[in-house]
Amino acid sequence: MEKPTSPSKRFHFLLSLLCAGVQVAHANIGDFGFGSRSAALGATTAAWDFEGFNAYSNPAALAFPSEKRIHLNWGLMAMEPRLTAIGNVVVENDYTSDTVRSDSVDTAYRTVFGQAIGATFKLFPEFHNLSFGITAFTPVEHLAFTDTGEAFVPEYVLYRARMQRPQIEAGVGADLEGGLFVGAGLHIVYGLTGRGDLFLQTADGKPSTMRMSASIKPKVSPALAVTKIWDRGQGGEAPGSTSLGAVLRFPAQSETVLDLTSSARAFGNLAALDVSFGADSTLFYDPLAVELGMSWKHSPSSRAFLQLDFQRWSQFKSPALSIQDPSEECTPDVPGACDNLLVNPSTSPAFSYQDIFIPKVAEEVDLTDQLTLRFGYGYRPSIFKSLPTGIGNYLDPPRHMINAGIGWKFRGLQMDLHASYHALETQTITKTPGDELGTLANTKIGGPSYEAGGRIFGGGFTLGFEL
Repeated sequence: MEKPTSPSKRFHFLLSLLCAGVQVAHANIGDFGFGSRSAALGATTAAWDFEGFNAYSNPAALAFPSEKRIHLNWGLMAMEPRLTAIGNVVVENDYTSDTVRSDSVDTAYRTVFGQAIGATFKLFPEFHNLSFGITAFTPVEHLAFTDTGEAFVPEYVLYRARMQRPQIEAGVGADLEGGLFVGAGLHIVYGLTGRGDLFLQTADGKPSTMRMSASIKPKVSPALAVTKIWDRGQGGEAPGSTSLGAVLRFPAQSETVLDLTSSARAFGNLAALDVSFGADSTLFYDPLAVELGMSWKHSPSSRAFLQLDFQRWSQFKSPALSIQDPSEECTPDVPGACDNLLVNPSTSPAFSYQDIFIPKVAEEVDLTDQLTLRFGYGYRPSIFKSLPTGIGNYLDPPRHMINAGIGWKFRGLQMDLHASYHALETQTITKTPGDELGTLANTKIGGPSYEAGGRIFGGGFTLGFEL
């Protein structure tokens, strides 16, 4: 790759304006569990989760028989990442800058604090118990917070803005009789298209101006679901009752496209510069997923859950902001002021992603008719085939997910509480010799070595009632 010439480096501030307007978030609140009951079970709910959040967990369960026609849930949840600090590593070198510098990396990612709302409605009980549900999550402190993160500096790629966005799920379910239920859902996302026109002045008394326009368009990604219950009576609550559930979620990605045109008196009165370029990013990405679950009422007071999730991360769309085909036109007031001017397009590090399987197990124990305990465990592998010892530093350590919770019923009101502890396995990343340009005199960004890992602490509560 041709190295940027010195004059072009002076325009990094133009690119930073673009980066401020196009940001990214990844993944899905459903990975942790909508509502405290699902979260306490580690989202092991594809086969048995008959509550207000069924529009996400399994739309087929919306049609499960119930004496009430409306089920409502509302709750709060928080997830706090405490990621391993990374210090004294190379953060700039001759590939990305005109200096070599070592420093600490920002790993103080924001805490997720949001509310989940779920509702199910029995629309036509007489017609296959046709039912509708809607589930939504919204951050409390802001409508959304997103951030592209770093393209070359060490970055926990799925954690910086994870779940810091609103999410809406809708679904319908039907009872085909004989214990067979089917459903379909929609995962609603959006795409952003914007344009910016910028004129920068450096002369005294002359104002800089900028105009920005953008449009947001909704997009939908479908989901299909089925549940089969082998009922021994008592609505599936009798000992020996079992159920199987399957959910297929199609991939969803929300792209951002932004065109920027700038006119700048960038070198005082030496030269006028026009720069035009487009940029795009995947605002967030949810992979194709298949969830297969089973529940077994193995005693009058206990139910066991098993689930295996498949997620197709091999098609992952990187969050890196990509600047495409920049063009520049320089009009010099002084001969030679525009010599050797070149603005290079983006070059993002290449990573090898892999599909993953996530095994989960959970248990729900009724201590009394009013009080229930819940436990869940899952193991989530990394989406990367190998550690980032070469160019780039995207991180996603494997994660052990430990969850627990309690539920309490009183006069038609259901209250659930949960706590979560997710441990990221410690990884040691040692960079291979040489920098990104193949120069042995300098080390790669992230060099010479560092450790990645950390913990995620979470908890919350949910209130539910039927009408």
